[in-house]
Amino acid sequence: MKHAMDGSHEQQHDPAGHEAAPVSRLPLVSVIIVNYNYGRYLRQAFESVAAQTYPNIECIVVDNASTDESPDILRAIELESPARIIRRNDNGGQSLAAQEGFRESTGEYVVFVDADDYLLDAFVETHVFVHLSLRIPVGFTSSDMFQAVGSRLVVGTIAYMSDFIRSGRGQRPHLLRRVDEAAPHVWMLRDPGRAIETQVHLVEPRDSGDWMWSPTSGNCFRRDALQLVMDNPNLPSLRSCTDSYLLRAVNVITGSAVIDRPLGVYRLHGMNVFSKHPHLNGVVSYDRGGSADHNQTGRKMIIDHLVANAALFVKKMYSPRNYLDALKALDESWPRLPSNVPGCRSYLSGQVVTEAPALSSALGPFYFLVLLKRLRASPVALMRAWARSWASRKKHKRN
Repeated sequence: MKHAMDGSHEQQHDPAGHEAAPVSRLPLVSVIIVNYNYGRYLRQAFESVAAQTYPNIECIVVDNASTDESPDILRAIELESPARIIRRNDNGGQSLAAQEGFRESTGEYVVFVDADDYLLDAFVETHVFVHLSLRIPVGFTSSDMFQAVGSRLVVGTIAYMSDFIRSGRGQRPHLLRRVDEAAPHVWMLRDPGRAIETQVHLVEPRDSGDWMWSPTSGNCFRRDALQLVMDNPNLPSLRSCTDSYLLRAVNVITGSAVIDRPLGVYRLHGMNVFSKHPHLNGVVSYDRGGSADHNQTGRKMIIDHLVANAALFVKKMYSPRNYLDALKALDESWPRLPSNVPGCRSYLSGQVVTEAPALSSALGPFYFLVLLKRLRASPVALMRAWARSWASRKKHKRN
């Protein structure tokens, strides 16, 4: 098996010595490490990517103008590997770095790794196996993670994912058709074991109200799913917790799958935004509603993106109803996002009233009326939105 990030496409051989599928048949996975002043962890994060058992990986490191020992480590990485280094002149935040790394990447699958986390060696291989085995082509997969303090593991799961799995939600018969059995000439890598068949749970697009995934470093995205949400010009304003936008945005459109198997390590060191300490049952590990809680900011950003690009998403989805379901799932998430628009009880209803002409044009009169009824805004607000959309249609016809 070729070493990860080798970049060549030589033939692989099975244990019996027979010629097997070339590496080039397997999808390329872009692993993007985002770093700012995590030089003390950066080497381990990079080495965890280099040690992956999956043979077709490109690694990109985006450094946000670090002022610690990171530059020295990055120079050493350049000398010893084909990894690409993007050195920013200023710290533009996690989201902007992720956008720049994504633009430089070429893989059909994309993994973002925070430099203070690291992957176990079967991470990429297991995620690709699940993606190629899923009968429902979702936008990303999310695997469980250990939580560590320093170099020592403390907790073996991410509580939100375990809550989802223990609830029994997401269990679907025949969800996987194993790629190693369906196409053994293609998948010549390790057998992930029979347990994988019951460890993958589907998250439906309308299930985006809760959080049931791992943090940033536990996820593997389809590139074409990311392309639907990564070009948001407002995304750089979310300087941290990029996953609060990406995971919900992709899932609400395409759905996802969670893998009940810890494949990475989430390191706790007092600087993590959403985990100040390892998870404890019934005790949140972050300051809910505080300045570091970007959950609501991320949800607003998703709503704004879906509304601003309504014409695109209505055409992309099977039916306008799928688009309405996506908006409704975001609207019903707890806590409900308040609106400053009179007569509107939620942020989404306020945006719909404000952007009524564009939305009614994208949805058509019937589905726009369905959306207004489902949002349960006040009669005055509904009439105002309908009047604005009607006036816009008349003006369009005259022109």
